[in-house]
Amino acid sequence: MRIYKTSKTVLSVSNNIDKFLPGITANTLDAPHNAFLSIHGRIVATFDQVRVSEDQMLLCVEKEFVEDLLNHVQRYLMLSGSTIEETDYAAYFDLDNEHSIGEDEFCIAQPEGKLVISQNNLEATVSDAEFISFRLDHNLPQQGLDYRNEMVLNVSVERFTSFTKGCYLGQEAVSKVYNRSKPTWRLEVKYADECSEEEVSKMTSRSVDPANNRERGFVFIKNE
Repeated sequence: MRIYKTSKTVLSVSNNIDKFLPGITANTLDAPHNAFLSIHGRIVATFDQVRVSEDQMLLCVEKEFVEDLLNHVQRYLMLSGSTIEETDYAAYFDLDNEHSIGEDEFCIAQPEGKLVISQNNLEATVSDAEFISFRLDHNLPQQGLDYRNEMVLNVSVERFTSFTKGCYLGQEAVSKVYNRSKPTWRLEVKYADECSEEEVSKMTSRSVDPANNRERGFVFIKNE
């Protein structure tokens, strides 16, 4: 079983979550991934999410962006009466989807494998380098490494956004791009020998593909 301990902080959101979250997040609450956006549709924080009770959700956010997230939602918390706080849960990535979810553990489906939220100390068997290779294999960019506050549609058109959920902060900008044109950039996995010098210089999560010994990484490609 291949387990990787992520750098994500697990936040608990409770009290009036169905009033608080839908208006300030870009995706539905039953989706595995979501995002807080600025009014211009730029990413404040992307996160994995799971509802653990009728009025509580857990959000898994890269540690570097927790403060930005908390500052972003502060005014809306005061209006809704909701609370958000850090927990002592850790977030592990189960690459093979083999970990049996135990008591007081939760999981969030991923395109490959699953995220396990646990208070138990799971044995991490996967190195940083191995996890980077896994992320490249399955097109799983990470905020803070491969993108930061870009326009959300430049990172992914569908992973973090819903186009049917109704109004949310940043929706106007996202909808205009989606309905009237196309994202300026798209984030892709490419091999270095297929890229321009400028693209190679900006490549992130660079790693040698063990299948062919070619260097690859995430690159923002201009949408022509």
